[in-house]
Amino acid sequence: MAHVSRFNYRPKKQRTLYLSIPVWIALVGTIFYYDRDFGGILSVNSPMDQSTVTADQNFTFCGGLSQRNCVVDGDTIRFAGIKIRVVDVDTPEIHDYKCEQELKRGLRAKSRMLELVNEGPFKIVSTGGDDEDRYGRKLRRLMRNGLSLGEFLIDEGLARRYAGGRRSWCL
Repeated sequence: MAHVSRFNYRPKKQRTLYLSIPVWIALVGTIFYYDRDFGGILSVNSPMDQSTVTADQNFTFCGGLSQRNCVVDGDTIRFAGIKIRVVDVDTPEIHDYKCEQELKRGLRAKSRMLELVNEGPFKIVSTGGDDEDRYGRKLRRLMRNGLSLGEFLIDEGLARRYAGGRRSWCL
């Protein structure tokens, strides 16, 4: 019995074309996705160039693929892909925490901040001092109806007034 082998021959040029099409599709898709979900490259018209910006978007928790409008932790959010440090409060850490109590309180502060930013439009206000912290985060106050969202966290025992530096949340 004769053995028949199937051999599909394609010229090298045609094989290269078949391989390059998916690469181009992936590249275009990545550029579109980056611009849509991560805010793209910061431009001259960045919303953070203004002294006050109104945010009326739906926020999620940061993580996974979308990083455009999300809550990082109790005192840090991303708006239009730009990381913002809420200047008037200090909340417990959830990444570099020192004890379980700090982690639990930090997770509650993060959840509450998500609720606060999703309760309706709020203003992201420049403080007139330093524009960024040493980590490159924009320093801003989050305000709604003349009240700081950070003050809600303080009143609820989930944050304290920020006085610079790090202080322990552990007993």
